[in-house]
Amino acid sequence: MSDLKHDVIAERWAVLIKERMESGMTVREWCHDRNIKESRYYYWLRILRRKAVENTGQPPQASPFVEISADICQEQLPAPAAAVIRKGNITIEVTEYASAGFIQKVMEALANAW
Repeated sequence: MSDLKHDVIAERWAVLIKERMESGMTVREWCHDRNIKESRYYYWLRILRRKAVENTGQPPQASPFVEISADICQEQLPAPAAAVIRKGNITIEVTEYASAGFIQKVMEALANAW
């Protein structure tokens, strides 16, 4: 495909993708209504995103590191295990707050797994 033809098609897809985003519809719904293959939509979305990154002249950046204080981490630690079940390389720790129904489901899953 020539560069000119590719650019014209890319411009059209940019309009279509913007239309889809503003429609509030899911990609699946929007594509189905317009008889467009989802794979084609995602292909052009990927192409246009790459082109946008290239036009910035900067490489894509990873998410910045966010420091979390130790106090926050400690507050979210789970309660200590009231029971520990080990089988081979599998370890299951159950707190005293686990419901009987939950423990029953875990035991059933274990029985089926072994």
